[in-house]
Amino acid sequence: MGFISRFAINRLVNSTDPRPRPFSFWSEKPPTPNNSPISDYTSWNSLTDREWSGRHLPPASDEFLGQLPFAELVADTRRNQDGTFPADVVDQVTTLHKRSDAIVTDRSTVLFSFFAQWFTDSFLRFDSADRRKNTSNHEIDLCQLYGLTDETSRILRTMADGKLLTREVNGEDYLPLLFDAQHQPIGDFNNLPYINKIDFFLAKFPVDRRDHYYATGLDRGNTTIGYTAISTVFLREHNRLCGELKERNGWTDDERLFQTARNILIVLLLKVVVEDYISHIAGLSIFRVEPGFAEKQKWYRTNWMAAEFDLLYRWHPLVPDEFTLDGTAHGHMDYRFNNLLLEQHGVAAVLSAASSQAAGKIGLHNTPDFLLPAEYEAIKMSRDFKLRSFNEYRRRFGLRKVRSFKKLTKDENLQDELESLYGDIDKMDFLTGLFAEQSSGKGLFGDLMTTMVACDAFSQALTNPLLSKYIFNENTFTRYGMEVIEATSSFEDIARRNVAGELSTSFSI
Repeated sequence: MGFISRFAINRLVNSTDPRPRPFSFWSEKPPTPNNSPISDYTSWNSLTDREWSGRHLPPASDEFLGQLPFAELVADTRRNQDGTFPADVVDQVTTLHKRSDAIVTDRSTVLFSFFAQWFTDSFLRFDSADRRKNTSNHEIDLCQLYGLTDETSRILRTMADGKLLTREVNGEDYLPLLFDAQHQPIGDFNNLPYINKIDFFLAKFPVDRRDHYYATGLDRGNTTIGYTAISTVFLREHNRLCGELKERNGWTDDERLFQTARNILIVLLLKVVVEDYISHIAGLSIFRVEPGFAEKQKWYRTNWMAAEFDLLYRWHPLVPDEFTLDGTAHGHMDYRFNNLLLEQHGVAAVLSAASSQAAGKIGLHNTPDFLLPAEYEAIKMSRDFKLRSFNEYRRRFGLRKVRSFKKLTKDENLQDELESLYGDIDKMDFLTGLFAEQSSGKGLFGDLMTTMVACDAFSQALTNPLLSKYIFNENTFTRYGMEVIEATSSFEDIARRNVAGELSTSFSI
């Protein structure tokens, strides 16, 4: 199995050139309200400054951008006072994405949808003040729990026995509350870096949602009850590991307990991502985390998240209009930013329900209405930053050009719609093609999305320093840590160690 895994990973990652990439979103020009200029040549900054988001291909020509449908997107400045776009603008541009009747997948669950968002929010992080830049550490580092900096992690720690702060509800540990009864940040939580964003997140929700708003590592940590349920599982596992490490090793050093538990937990996440999550996407159970393997490959380079990776991960079609919990259907305004619902039903019930309900199918015409503004932003960003055509990205990743819309999808209505909109498949947007392409084999997605997800995921997960052959040993993780790592290959493994109550027998991502 090890040889098959290594062969498959190398084939996918070597489908394109390894990092460093010659272009990023770097520019010597400051941003303006309507334009964020990017450079079309290689500079030292574009090769080294990871504050700027990376990119796989150089900018498209103005000629290509000018003939795209809705070419005026790059100059569109119509916004409401709250920063959103008028409904007529969103509707016009997102016609291809709008959901009429939800199309569900035959093998992905809502838990997969929740996990995908929870996982990618930690490293695909555009800077809202200047979208050419990012706020990412470019690592899979569990900043969902620990924050992006040591300052944040210390705010979220007990500073005793290595553990993170918790709050007990019905005999189980949950993340701590962020606000007091007067909706003011509790203690040092006022210094969390995202504290000023919360009014924006909760603008459309009842004010009492603040009563159960959690202090988390990241700004989007309260997005859905599925998101906070997953964070709760990892929080409990961190504290469980601290207890085991203290008892088995006789340690009393808070910092060592914290750092060792974090190291173990990050590797557990890496195993879940490769052996559970990516295997599900590919429809193949062949991938394994093999410490030391990546160091021998030409693609073993410094991580740098690319804009195309962020945009292709806008898997809005996965998101359900309703989430059914204990027989009751909850609309998106109920299952978002509503941790009281999580506490009332418990983590086991939420995860079991999520693993029993089908997710939406990735594709066009399947985005919920409430996410159409986000879809608009993704399309506009791809135009603003001059992404090239779908077929050019296929060539970049070692795939043959798609010759016609009939070869792209079996949906005859969609074929006609795309033909009418673009005329020529070589003139089709990167994003449109990604979501229009028919899935092949056992995979969830079309060939380009599958290849790009695998290439970026493997090349940026397996380069984690904790997987180095010089680091991956008992000195780093302890004997017990190594045993836990060996025994873990799925999110279910971690959940069953930390969830009271019965999980669904079909429990899976």
